[in-house]
Amino acid sequence: MIKQLGVAVGLLAAAWQATAVEATFEPVTGTPFVADYSRGTKQGDYGIIVLEGSRGGQSNHLASKVAGLGYPVLSVAYFRAPGLPPALDRLPLEYFDAPRQWLLQQPETRTDGVILLGWSKGAELALLLAAHHQEYAGVAAIAPSSVVWAAPAQASQPASVSSWSLAGESLPFVPLNAPLAEREGLLAAFVAGLEDRDAVEQARIPVERIAGPVLLLSGEDDRIWPAARMGDQICNRMPDDACTHIRYPEAGHLLDPGFKMGGTVKVNTEAERAVRQELARFLHRLNSSSEHGR
Repeated sequence: MIKQLGVAVGLLAAAWQATAVEATFEPVTGTPFVADYSRGTKQGDYGIIVLEGSRGGQSNHLASKVAGLGYPVLSVAYFRAPGLPPALDRLPLEYFDAPRQWLLQQPETRTDGVILLGWSKGAELALLLAAHHQEYAGVAAIAPSSVVWAAPAQASQPASVSSWSLAGESLPFVPLNAPLAEREGLLAAFVAGLEDRDAVEQARIPVERIAGPVLLLSGEDDRIWPAARMGDQICNRMPDDACTHIRYPEAGHLLDPGFKMGGTVKVNTEAERAVRQELARFLHRLNSSSEHGR
């Protein structure tokens, strides 16, 4: 299901303010992963793993969007944090097994699955993880990707490499034309990458294998990568009742006024309020169902 929505959301924003609570995050210790945790006020709901994008570290800003609803939220770092790799460079998907199991074992969470929430590179990762593991009950992705992209260029790694690995093998990826990116910007390079049909076919995320429902949220004025186009590609490979893609006209990359990558501040502010409401509805629907299509 693909929908284009405006962002006049005064009533929805008022409803959000009526339900939001103060959320606090504390570091998780004694584990093989780096994360902050908000225990939440709800009991017996799915725990949520939140994934930052290419900035690295924990994404407590994004995590607060759902932690404010009272859900248990684990904000997981996977690079650019103490004890972790400094860059996105063939990072093993197996790293996320431990935080998933840790969250399943918390007394306040359900034991039959975990929900993933990510944006930008974290959205790519969330969809990829859910495609490879049936324990994820659902995925919410802001500025999603339909393929695995090359790791961002580094001075120490001039050749293109994959961002991710599995079982010790690099995952196929779509390379980026660095000269084009420097000359015309990242968006032009990502759009050009999607025209490489052979690379796209090898690197596409097998979203049809995702067990739970998928919510995609994208801005049509995204100036980093063509999230709206890629979101359509994802939903077109999934049953209508399994994938919902909401496109926000004139909104930017992360649908958040704090990140000015497309869209005006006003549009992104309105889009952020709408995104919070869509996330609230998605999570409520998941937790209200006992089977979730499994």
